[in-house]
Amino acid sequence: MTYEPTGMQALFPVYLARMADKNEDRDAYDSSVAQNENNLNQNLEILYNKLLELESALAEQTEGGT
Repeated sequence: MTYEPTGMQALFPVYLARMADKNEDRDAYDSSVAQNENNLNQNLEILYNKLLELESALAEQTEGGT
């Protein structure tokens, strides 16, 4: 079976939070950091799933070619 590319899912933007300003609310800063952490985790999960897909396709090609 030949590999059919499925494309890449869009990744989420991740912005490294700057140190909180004196005027910035601590809750707003924590919320910003948490959102970035969530986006980063989603990106890693998307990449992990794509790697599993590629590994599976390579294994099928190897099994089919022997």
